[in-house]
Amino acid sequence: MNFMHFSGFTDLDFIFMFLPVVLIASLIFKGIAKDVVLLIASYLFYFVCDINHLFFFAICIFLNVLIGRKIANKDNKNRRLLFFLGIIFNVGMLTGFKFLGTFKESVLLPLGLSFLTFKSISYLIDVYYEKITLDDNPLHDVQYLSIFTQLQSGPIARYSDFEKIKDKEDIWKYRVSGIFKFSVGFCKKIVIADVLAKIVKEIFSTSVDNLSTIYAWLGAICFSLQLFYDFSGYSDMANGITEFLGFKSKENFNYPYMTKTVSGFWKRWHISLSEWFRDYVYIPLGGSRKGKYKTFFNLFVVWFLTGMWHGLAWNFIIWGMGYFILISFERIVKISDRIKTIFGKSVYRILVLVFIIFEWVMFRAKDASYGISYIIKMLNGTSNHIADKRAFLLLSDYCVFIIAAIIFCFPVVPYIENKLENRKALKTIYDLIYCLVAVAGFVLAISFIVSGQNNPFLYGNF
Repeated sequence: MNFMHFSGFTDLDFIFMFLPVVLIASLIFKGIAKDVVLLIASYLFYFVCDINHLFFFAICIFLNVLIGRKIANKDNKNRRLLFFLGIIFNVGMLTGFKFLGTFKESVLLPLGLSFLTFKSISYLIDVYYEKITLDDNPLHDVQYLSIFTQLQSGPIARYSDFEKIKDKEDIWKYRVSGIFKFSVGFCKKIVIADVLAKIVKEIFSTSVDNLSTIYAWLGAICFSLQLFYDFSGYSDMANGITEFLGFKSKENFNYPYMTKTVSGFWKRWHISLSEWFRDYVYIPLGGSRKGKYKTFFNLFVVWFLTGMWHGLAWNFIIWGMGYFILISFERIVKISDRIKTIFGKSVYRILVLVFIIFEWVMFRAKDASYGISYIIKMLNGTSNHIADKRAFLLLSDYCVFIIAAIIFCFPVVPYIENKLENRKALKTIYDLIYCLVAVAGFVLAISFIVSGQNNPFLYGNF
């Protein structure tokens, strides 16, 4: 396809060619015609981004919808068998590709396979256990599994969440808010995440022997910020487009670095993944209802699988086990009840953030050995003249972006909006400024892309 080429939401061809056509078409067409148009758009998106796996993608969607429709029929004597075959098929495809991709570099993971697999499994489980009622139109099922807004990196929407906005007044509110969500997410990704990526790439490419403690901490903190703005930016963009197209969406991030505990972090970070593991693994295993030992075993399974979902490598397994150990610790000592003073709570929050940063180091490391050595460098007070000098130079060059990234990790905007809720004149001025800043940020982000400062979404690899 010579007239259009893109690999995701932040490519110029997507923003100025594909997306406007799809958005305009969604306004023109109604009913079944709109469903068909959006379905074509989703397959065109996949065709442009990953033509090698297009047929595989189509077969996965077809088989899951076919099985889902069959097991929705309570009179089908084979529904139990079909259900298990569907689960085995999805788990087998994901495991097989991840296994082959780990040991053969020539084997590439199909675009969004991890997210498609989890959506498909939740779809089959909810249908089988009658938690949802399927739409009369099978196209809605196909659209749910294949919609291009959630293909690349989620969120992992449930069938029950993928609901059409029917009220005419509400749909225009969603469309307007969708545009702003997309713009904000776009700026998060390009203006903050991709700028911080330069620091992260340089520092994590440095051999451990050449790291200093200051240099290592800078890389770790910048990656923690980069990943947040990259992934939450993608989620904002995905939700913004989804809402403009006329479907409801759920937030995937809720200021995760505001967390007070390790377990609380995962109620704020990648919420759709956390809730998926809770509802389809942890609770079916028994949750916390069958004694403390079974509870810890269930937590172990969840975090082992969470690590494996991200990649078949020791650094991801260690990353998952780290969360299992700390979340189990918080349960055992009942940390929220034990710490009473403001000072104690503040100290523990700092320790939680430090632990999360260590975890992100392991997540980002090229292998487990490098990750462990990197964390040791962060702790042992190593000095290196060249590395220290480079750290201060990077801080000088990128301090504005780093400070902005830290500030907006916290709910500054909601706080301001809440304070202005009952002050109409000030709220009007604020809304105007917000619009101007959003437009200016979008233009700035476009200029960054034109100059070549654009990286793939980090979670596009999973």
